[in-house]
Parts: sequence; structure tokens; C-alpha cells
Amino acid sequence: MIQNPILRGFHPDLSIVRVGNDYYIATSTFEWFPGVMIHHSQGLKHWHPFSRPLSRVSQLDLRGVGASQDVWTPSLTHDKGTFYLVYTVVTAFYCDMYDTHNFLVTAPYIRVPGPSP
Repeated sequence: MIQNPILRGFHPDLSIVRVGNDYYIATSTFEWFPGVMIHHSQGLKHWHPFSRPLSRVSQLDLRGVGASQDVWTPSLTHDKGTFYLVYTVVTAFYCDMYDTHNFLVTAPYIRVPGPSP
């Protein structure tokens, strides 16, 4: 039996995708770098930190971004061998929140080379 919450702690704005027998959840990381947290599961019961795909400044430049801003509401999808991650970078808080920037990154694999989180 699977019980909620499937991820304990603070994992806001989750987006889930199934690829074959694998499930991936992407969550917001706000001002933390590297950006977006990906968790992995093969049965929807046991989830493990898997990757932080926004690991280069060219993908996520946090200079000048304040607390509780930056990466909000990532959307993770997969089609024909490619992962798509769309995310919004919020640079204003409690003011002109409609002036946000949206980004798209793609990759054939979801794990970023290097040490696991």
C-alpha cells in the first residue's frame, strides 16, 4: 500500500512523468542551486533523490534573485526519447509577478553526470 505523502518534507509544485517502468517527480527549488529536484521511483512507493538538472549557470542564473523567488513550478515530460523540462524563473515577489521568464531544456537522459544528490 502506498501512503501519502509520497515525498516527506517540502517538495512544492511537483510534476510527475512515467517513462517505461520508471517514474520521475520534478519539484521547485526556488533560490537553491543547482535547480529543480528530480526524484525517481520504480513502484510509486519508494522515492529517491535522483538528479538536479539545472546545474549550469547558462541554464539557471541566480544572480540578483531574492529569497523565495527563482525556480517555480517545473513541468517534466518525455516524448520519443527526449525529456523536456519547462520552468519559470520569478524575479519579483508581491509585485509584478506577471513579468516572469519561462525556459525549456531538453535531454535524452535525466541524470546529470557527476555525484548523485
